Amino acid sequence: MKNWNKIGKIKSLVIVILCVLSLTLLNFNGETESKNDFHIVTIILTFLFFALFLPLISKFWSLLGFEFEKPHWNENPITFKFSKSFNFFQFIAFWWISSGLVNVLVIGVFNQTFDGERANLFVGGISILIGIKLSLKWLNKSGNGKEKTVANNV
Repeated sequence: MKNWNKIGKIKSLVIVILCVLSLTLLNFNGETESKNDFHIVTIILTFLFFALFLPLISKFWSLLGFEFEKPHWNENPITFKFSKSFNFFQFIAFWWISSGLVNVLVIGVFNQTFDGERANLFVGGISILIGIKLSLKWLNKSGNGKEKTVANNV
């Protein structure tokens, strides 16, 4: 947090506001349906989709000549530079992780139930971060197995 600039602090404030807003929209008096088997399947499919989708799409775009940069927290997530598109996905991932975890914990404490929909948000955020990491790892490897750096980029 010491290295955050104004954009990083605004992003974290927006995530906190969105988490509080999602808590106010929860219906604690409503009856929740217990479809845990369905939610477990959707959680697994969400994880596989995002963890595989981002690397495959980024590899496809890199074959067309586009480059991707590692996302940084201090950069604006809403940018029109294609190379910085992972910043948006990083922001969404941290938002989903925070919102999903807070909602699962609050519903678990107050209703004593498992909320699969909010757990799906949490797992979706984790899988986006894994997808970004896999994308960057896959894109930074050259054909000879060495990582591309400024020194061996030729």
